[in-house]
Amino acid sequence: MECTMEENKVKVNIYGHTYTIQGDASPEYILQIAEYVNSKMEDVNRNISNGNLVQVAILTALNIADEYFQLKDMEVGITGELEQKTRALISMLDEGLIGDIFSNIHSISDR
Repeated sequence: MECTMEENKVKVNIYGHTYTIQGDASPEYILQIAEYVNSKMEDVNRNISNGNLVQVAILTALNIADEYFQLKDMEVGITGELEQKTRALISMLDEGLIGDIFSNIHSISDR
């Protein structure tokens, strides 16, 4: 992958085409994203026959969107699980159970 940097501009090659990307992100980050998109487009191209640029780009965008939504759903699941555990710990604290557990652990270890 070709990369030239000048004044926050990064030239990248994606699927045989050169693009100049300008953004607030670091040139290294822009290059990393471009390499990822290029890799995904090449993967899609290997799996379809006679796909033109638009078809490959659309299928690649769908694949990347699918990855995004799966990660987003996973994050929501993890966040929900953490919230449940946090509520359970708070309830245990409110009921004094954790204090009792730590007291029992200290009394056992003091023996």
